Amino acid sequence: MAKETVKVDNGLEEIKLVKNDKLNSKKEKRKEKEQKPKDKKKKTKEKEGFFEGVKNEMKLVTWPTKKNVFKYSFAAVLMVVFMAAFFLGISALFDLLYALVQGWIG
Repeated sequence: MAKETVKVDNGLEEIKLVKNDKLNSKKEKRKEKEQKPKDKKKKTKEKEGFFEGVKNEMKLVTWPTKKNVFKYSFAAVLMVVFMAAFFLGISALFDLLYALVQGWIG
């Protein structure tokens, strides 16, 4: 690569690198040819490594028993019912207060 110095409007010098197209183009073509097969091998190795890692991680997972699944599902449903009743009660209370205020006003 050759260096080319150019003066810019503000008085500073800017250095530009200029490629020698004939020499670099041959080298770049060779590099591209050599890299293509390697990239395919890397991709397959990366995929194999990924799925192997997933397999190893799945071995470490502890799955819940049927008893635990039932217990936690029941607790979740019970909590939803409790919260629904709570907000229904709050809504009914505000409706009652609104009706009282409407009765006083008008």
